[in-house]
Amino acid sequence: MNRLYRPRSFFSLLLTGFIFVALPLIVALVSSIQILDGLVQQGAVAVFRSAGRIDSCRKVADLLHRQERAARLYTVLGEAEHLEDVNGRHLEVEDLLHQFAGLNSENELAPLIAQLQAKERFLVTALTNASGDSVKRKGEQEAALGGYSEIGAIVSQLERLSNALMIQEVDILKEQVQNNKNTLVWQVSGLIGFSVLLVVLFISLINKPVSQLDRGIERLGEGDFATPIVVSGPRDLESIGAKLDWLRKRLNTLDREKVRMLAHISHELKTPLSSIKEGAGLLKDGLVGPLSDNQAEVVGILDNNCNKLQKLIQNILDFNMAQAKEVPLDIQDIRMDALLVDVAEDHRNALLARNINLTTELLPVSVNGNLKQLKTVVDNLLANAVKFTPDNGEIGIFMKKKANTLHLVVEDTGPGISEEDRSQIFLPFFQGGQKNRSVVKGSGLGLAVSKEYIQNCGGTLRLLPSDHGARFEVTLPCSKEV
Repeated sequence: MNRLYRPRSFFSLLLTGFIFVALPLIVALVSSIQILDGLVQQGAVAVFRSAGRIDSCRKVADLLHRQERAARLYTVLGEAEHLEDVNGRHLEVEDLLHQFAGLNSENELAPLIAQLQAKERFLVTALTNASGDSVKRKGEQEAALGGYSEIGAIVSQLERLSNALMIQEVDILKEQVQNNKNTLVWQVSGLIGFSVLLVVLFISLINKPVSQLDRGIERLGEGDFATPIVVSGPRDLESIGAKLDWLRKRLNTLDREKVRMLAHISHELKTPLSSIKEGAGLLKDGLVGPLSDNQAEVVGILDNNCNKLQKLIQNILDFNMAQAKEVPLDIQDIRMDALLVDVAEDHRNALLARNINLTTELLPVSVNGNLKQLKTVVDNLLANAVKFTPDNGEIGIFMKKKANTLHLVVEDTGPGISEEDRSQIFLPFFQGGQKNRSVVKGSGLGLAVSKEYIQNCGGTLRLLPSDHGARFEVTLPCSKEV
């Protein structure tokens, strides 16, 4: 199949496939539009006729009811204005029945309409032409009023027949819809089957090079820089494959250089830092002589910053180990509420010194994970919150459990994370533009390490949208026994 059609570019292959696959679908669409248009027109005519019948019946019944009321008032009171009202309603009924008969001259409603016209005319004539003394005239009028019961029966029969005709037209329309539906199904099925064959043909032409690219990119994402990337197909995809293979070689070189650099940095930094920390410890313990208050304060600052530098170096090593994923994790059940309490206690002095209020809503929930890694994640999130929260600010830690998944949210009232930084906040060594109160600048690895650790435990770490401050959410699967 590839020998029959080998396009020069992926775009020409897609365009050709799109045209051939779209043609049968366009034919099916045009046929469907024609059938649906006919059904819509037939349905509109049926609805118009049915609505006209029902509306005419309702109007006739309403006019006759008003006419009967005026006639009865005339019979009782004998006032000429009520007779005029009867004659006025008569003219309206005549006009409406004339229109009604014109719309229904070809069905069984016509005899009933003619019968209703005759009855109504006879009744009005009897009321108008009653003669003799008052007693005789009133007797004739009352006898004529009895005809309204017959008229009411005819109107009721008209309404029933109108409803029956409406149901009959709906049934006819349903039958036409079913016939057109069957025709349309056969047409569309044939055309779709032909389109499916074309889709299979072009998928076989497209799938192979795309799969080769996908596998190559997936191996790069997994850190496999040793397997060559080979792509066969259109020339532009082969060119992309060659560029990916060049990228694989380049990443392989950079990865080896990164490992060597991190090993060198950790060795070069830890040795002098250890000496500085030991010297600060000797001064702090007074082993080289007594210190004044100011000197002791300076030594304390020196020792404290040595600890911070040691933590930064450890973050670099942790990040390298997290990416390597060669050391098997010690997975165990961990009570997250107890872990959060322990980490919060470690930051208690910093919170008190700056009068930051910490609010917690904890649940007795256990998760499966590595204790050291999860503690590092929580410590990094809380440390960042303390670092960026202003004095007298607020920090919140909230836990929720949904569908056997723990949702842990850490939020603060700091300046938040700008829109341009949000997409890069989890990148290694990235540091946003927001200022903080920390003396020692961070390494930009805290969030990157945290995300790696959370993924190692089968969870996710993401930045939530917030109007003010930063909000991070950690999701972790709960232990089975919970």
